[in-house]
Amino acid sequence: MILLVMILCVNAYSQSSPSSSVKTGVVTGRVVDSETKESLAYVNVLIRDVSDELILGVITNGNGEFTLKSIPEGSNTLEVQYMGYLTHRIDVIIGDGNYKISLGTISLEEDASSLDEVVVRSEVSSVVQKIDRKVINVGKDLTSVGATAAELLDNIQSVSVDSQTGTISLRGNSNVRILIDGKPSSLSAEEILQQIPSTSIKSIELITNPSAKFNPEGMSGMINIILNKNSNIGFNGNINLGYTKSKNYRQNASLGLNYKVGKVNMFMNYGFNDSYRSSEGYMEVPSKGLYQNSVNLRDRTSNMLKLGVDVAINDKNTL
Repeated sequence: MILLVMILCVNAYSQSSPSSSVKTGVVTGRVVDSETKESLAYVNVLIRDVSDELILGVITNGNGEFTLKSIPEGSNTLEVQYMGYLTHRIDVIIGDGNYKISLGTISLEEDASSLDEVVVRSEVSSVVQKIDRKVINVGKDLTSVGATAAELLDNIQSVSVDSQTGTISLRGNSNVRILIDGKPSSLSAEEILQQIPSTSIKSIELITNPSAKFNPEGMSGMINIILNKNSNIGFNGNINLGYTKSKNYRQNASLGLNYKVGKVNMFMNYGFNDSYRSSEGYMEVPSKGLYQNSVNLRDRTSNMLKLGVDVAINDKNTL
């Protein structure tokens, strides 16, 4: 009796298994850009059923290729999605001996309506070498190391600033002329560099071979400090704040505003800098009986305001 029951169970299992098997299909393909014909990597490739329910999905590899496995029999829709491109749909029917489908190359077209203007602003300092000068575009990595223009310049190669006297030198020579936006100032170089907040500086030009119009005889070069000046359409503003505290403190702030309509741009820049520093020294000359302690304190506060109006005469000339 027991043997008969076991044989019946085995027969029942062997008869039911063929009817429970379900065939599935495989779809392969490659996705490229319709214009450049370059492969598109990491593109979403989805399979949906007739009720638009998601069945499964994959992403393309580095060559733009994809493989979708275990797709059930019936009518399905393959959907290719990628940011900045129009969605591409293809009807896929699995069954009737058609279980391995190769779609070949699928070309995606750019979606011009989804693309908008992209404004990129560098936050890291960069150096541009020109024929007669080196231009340092000031980023946040430089403005964070110093509150004033003097401290910022001291972190630029080939420029050094004496921390006690504020004397600036270029390539070891202190005979340097300082310009602000290409124009000389009536103030001394030491006063100018201590008054300008580092956050108000857009770029610095190191002119090591000045032209004859600047009377360069005996000079090691010139340093042209270009200040920020916004020129965006409409009303715009930005503010920067900085504070450093250890034994002493230093703080700075800057505010930039501009209003541009048509060919006229009105702008304003305000900079504030406040710092307190102390230094101690000791000198001993036993042979002369000289023993000296020194304490130097420096408390400096400065404000800078710049107002201006630009009128664009044409594409190449501005008043």
